[in-house]
Amino acid sequence: MNSEALKNLPPEMQQRLAEIMQQQQAAAGVTPTPQAPVAPPAPAPIVKPPSLMDHLIALRQEVAAMRQEMANLGATIEANSNVVEAVGQATGQIYQMFQQTPSQGSTYSAQFQQEQVDDGQDY
Repeated sequence: MNSEALKNLPPEMQQRLAEIMQQQQAAAGVTPTPQAPVAPPAPAPIVKPPSLMDHLIALRQEVAAMRQEMANLGATIEANSNVVEAVGQATGQIYQMFQQTPSQGSTYSAQFQQEQVDDGQDY
């Protein structure tokens, strides 16, 4: 690996690779060449535990988000009921198209049902 590629790595990785290379050179009997010291990583900032006010603010944000979701859900339910109503109306119209109207006259099956054959004989 060339030094240009090593410079692009994070400091922790550079330090780890330098240690690995020194170990390999020591095992091979080669004296290591001194390298510029790598700066230690910056210490992590101290994180304080959340206060009661932080919890309260977070809860208020959650309640606001839930209200928004409920409003969206209400709109979805209303849209759903409108679709169901429209499908019901369309189904009713199609059903009415196939119903017999008085202007069409009667069909053979309707005439057959209306005829009552009662000649007093048992068959």
